[in-house]
Amino acid sequence: MIKLSKLAKPDVLEVNAAAWTKTLVDKINSGVKPTDTEKTKYRHSDIKDTLVTETHGKCAYCESKLLHIHHGNVEHIYPKSLDPNKTFDWDNLTLACEICNQLKSNHDPNVQHIIDPYNTDPAAHLNFIGTFIHAVTADYGQSTKSILKLNRAELCERRREKLEKTLSIFENILNQTLPLPVRKVIYEDLLENEGASTSEYSAMNIAAIRQLQNMLGAEFF
Repeated sequence: MIKLSKLAKPDVLEVNAAAWTKTLVDKINSGVKPTDTEKTKYRHSDIKDTLVTETHGKCAYCESKLLHIHHGNVEHIYPKSLDPNKTFDWDNLTLACEICNQLKSNHDPNVQHIIDPYNTDPAAHLNFIGTFIHAVTADYGQSTKSILKLNRAELCERRREKLEKTLSIFENILNQTLPLPVRKVIYEDLLENEGASTSEYSAMNIAAIRQLQNMLGAEFF
C-alpha cells in the first residue's frame, strides 16, 4: 500500500453528485427502495477512469494491477451502507480489487483502524520484509494487515514473482564484470521503473531497493 493523492473531481460528479445523493437518501429515508441505477451511478466511466489514473491502475490496498485480469471495483473508503450520504462523495471513492473490496466489506475504517491511503501514509504503519507485510503499529498497521489479509498466499506468490525480478536486476548492478556506466544505467532504470509508484507492489520494491542500496559503492550516489 502506498500514499495516494486525489485528482480533480470528474465533471459528472461536480454536476450531479448533490442531486444523485438527494434522490438516494430521500428514498432510503422514506422507506422506498432505490433502483439499481440510482444506487450505482458512482460506476460512471468518467469516475472510474479518473480513479484508475490516480491509483495507477492498482488496488488502493494491495497494489495488485487490476485491469489486465479484472475490471476492478469502485470502492467506498467509508462504506456507503453506513452512510448513504457518502455514496457519491469524490473523496470517499477509490479503486480496489475484488478480494480487498470483499474483505473490507462494511467495516467502519475509523472504528476498526483501516488505513485510508489518501489521508495517511501507509509507510508509517506497514513495512515489508521480503514479500511479507509487517505491521509497524499495533492499531492501523495490524488491523489493516489482518482485515484485508495483506499476506494472503496468492498475493504473496504474486509479490514473490515481482521481487525476484527486482533481485535479478540488482544482481546485474552488482556484477563488477560490467562497466560501471552500464551498471549505473541499470540502477537508474530500476529506480525509474520498479521503484516508481506506478509499479505493481511498489511499496515492496521500494523497501527491497532501500535494503539493497547498502551493497552499492559510493560511486552510485
